[in-house]
Amino acid sequence: MRTHALLLALALPGLAPGVSTAQAVPRTDTPAAGTLRVTFEPVITTWENEFTASGRQRIGASLPGMVWVRAERRVTPLIAEFGITSRIAVSARLPFVRVRVQAQNDTGTVGQALDALLSDSAFLFAPIRNTPRRLRYFPGDAELQAKYRLIVAANYAASVALVLRLPTGHQDSPHDLFDLSTGDHQTDVEAQVAQELIVANRLWLNVAVRAAHQRPGTRERRVGPQPHQNLLLPRGSTARLDWRPGDYAAIDIAPLYRFSPTFGAGFTAGYWTKKRDHYAYRSAQDSIDVATRLGGAPLPASGLDVGTSERWLRLGAAVTYVGPDVEGSFSIEQTVSGAGGRVPAATVFRVVMRTSRWPF
Repeated sequence: MRTHALLLALALPGLAPGVSTAQAVPRTDTPAAGTLRVTFEPVITTWENEFTASGRQRIGASLPGMVWVRAERRVTPLIAEFGITSRIAVSARLPFVRVRVQAQNDTGTVGQALDALLSDSAFLFAPIRNTPRRLRYFPGDAELQAKYRLIVAANYAASVALVLRLPTGHQDSPHDLFDLSTGDHQTDVEAQVAQELIVANRLWLNVAVRAAHQRPGTRERRVGPQPHQNLLLPRGSTARLDWRPGDYAAIDIAPLYRFSPTFGAGFTAGYWTKKRDHYAYRSAQDSIDVATRLGGAPLPASGLDVGTSERWLRLGAAVTYVGPDVEGSFSIEQTVSGAGGRVPAATVFRVVMRTSRWPF
């Protein structure tokens, strides 16, 4: 059962039509009935600039001083997918996330003034520094998925999937200007539709559409006007709020040309859009407490809604390989446009390694 011939026979039915590995988009195939498919898919996202209402700017450009910041999020998920039948599969995705921000303030007089401002009792922000090691590693939002291969033909396949994303991630801190989250820590329900078309047994056309309803949760934030532009809100404005994140939709296109039965290359294009978030105080007393601490009139939590809708476009390239018992791919994507509050001008590196086995 461990011969290359048998392993290749197990792999081929799950990859029909055409032997094509995963890129930056969901696939239509499922493991064969009774087969466990394990996928290791590390994704590294880095950025130093953001798309803002004022155009593309470096991170922290609105601060009164020169600050250099480089943000990095590494998601290392282990995905286990089990074939119930030849068309139905269930899977679990368990992500482990490493976040790291490299930050450096100006060493001159202006930088010292900014440090003093951040540490002032009115603001009490964390100092500008690299992310401490103890704050780098957290779990992400785990996912459970059920997939059904709706259509399987010689040159065309389509699948539908339902994803339940669980609130297991770690939110960012409102007291650290450049902290990164490892997940939203609230529940999402996402629907996916993927289609694959093989042209002339060489060109693989993949289109995937997904949309999600994001369930309400809670989030700790500093309340104030235009927080997406004004980073320096007072510490006294902090409150745990009811948070209704906006629903999102995305489309990914990934044509791939097969140069041989084992090797292919192509490009990727992805568009993502999200509606505006909505914030509200959990009780009237929370609003009163914030106003009391600030010594002024109540601040509406809805001020946080501004600048939370987002959209971005990414373009990239990918190469794939299929062997007798393993398959893999590598892709790199760049965010070329973005709009909203502060959308990372991110570069995304993705590696996919996958193998299938009889578990029993």
